[in-house]
Amino acid sequence: MCEEALAVDPFNYGALYEAGRVDEMCEKMHKMPNNYLTIAIEYLAAGLTKEAREILLLSIKEGAATPMTYYYLGEWDKAEKADSAYCFPNRLEDILVLEEAKRQNPKGAKAPYYLGCLYYDKRQYDLALENWQLSAELDGSFPTVWRNLALVTFNKLGQEEKALAMMEKAYKLNEKDARILMELDQLYKRLQKPYAFRLEVLQSHADVVAQRDDLVLEEITLLNQVGRYEEAMRKLDHHVFHPWEGGEGKVPAQYQASRVALAKQAIAAGENDKAIEFLEECLVYPYHLGEGKLYGAQENDFYYYMGVAYTQKGDQEKARECWEEATKGPQEPAAAMYYNDANPEKIYYQGLALRDLGREDEARGRFYKLINYGKQHIFEKQVMDYFAVSLPDLLIWEDSLDRKNRIHCERMMELGKMVLEKVDN
Repeated sequence: MCEEALAVDPFNYGALYEAGRVDEMCEKMHKMPNNYLTIAIEYLAAGLTKEAREILLLSIKEGAATPMTYYYLGEWDKAEKADSAYCFPNRLEDILVLEEAKRQNPKGAKAPYYLGCLYYDKRQYDLALENWQLSAELDGSFPTVWRNLALVTFNKLGQEEKALAMMEKAYKLNEKDARILMELDQLYKRLQKPYAFRLEVLQSHADVVAQRDDLVLEEITLLNQVGRYEEAMRKLDHHVFHPWEGGEGKVPAQYQASRVALAKQAIAAGENDKAIEFLEECLVYPYHLGEGKLYGAQENDFYYYMGVAYTQKGDQEKARECWEEATKGPQEPAAAMYYNDANPEKIYYQGLALRDLGREDEARGRFYKLINYGKQHIFEKQVMDYFAVSLPDLLIWEDSLDRKNRIHCERMMELGKMVLEKVDN
């Protein structure tokens, strides 16, 4: 029967074990703990505890054990001391084992921690909170349990300051954990802490920031936001970024933001060639950004300011060419929930370019589109698309899409009114 089963599926680990081909089974399992646990659980379900135990001991011998391996063996002390990294129990059987561990070893802090992770994943938030609180009471020195408590306290209880205190405690317990620093900074951002404060926190942990592209990018973004454009540009240009899901478009955006700001300063100082150089760099995506330019990338602001610089140089023909280029692209405002959605500021620069080309009616049309869209959509209920990818923000700390939409619409209306009111007055 084993040979028949293996003829159909050569990776039938149970059949390999029953056939006595243990070495072959281990080789095909590739030291993956989940494979050993799955087979052991199948034996337990059949009442074959001896075989289940042999499989679990084999996984330890092969270096494929996790804390759950020891919990299933009933070795509570070893389970508590085992490395908790990447251990995320998720089976219904795991609940029985971890509840038994809590009964048999009531001073163990890790069993309720793992159980809390399982319950949170299953959306049993009250049970998750109860178990994480117990874990923190038993061992307050474990950073991750405080991080998890912050997550449920913020996202499910709405207690912002309490969650922040928990998150700060989590990072204080292990200031080498780059992921916790990233999540803490995201919480600071969500709570609208000042840019300068967040920047100071990140720069005081420079060695940790250097471990993650998203933290490096956050520091660069903050440098741009506080007006330290040259520093932001240098830091970005000396770092090689790698693509990551959720990061699409963010690195080029900061690469361009610092250069546009510096170009505007150069124009104000009469250094037009320098400004044009900065703006032309915005049109090219160098390798270290970690991504290339999308088809149809919106570059209206770059061409608009190039036109301004050429005008100051006295080259009106070149200026008109740039402004013509600045009028191109999507003309209809959108919700801009995803990174490649039409940016309303680009439509604003279309209007500015049209105005400088003497096409006032078309320019006003662009500005009124921004105003009208904002008025029509400001109170709309926002729903995330089921297949949503590449969101503009990390979804660690829950936020209101309706609030973001309101801010977005208010920004659109402000862009349109800012120009029209200035001219009409």
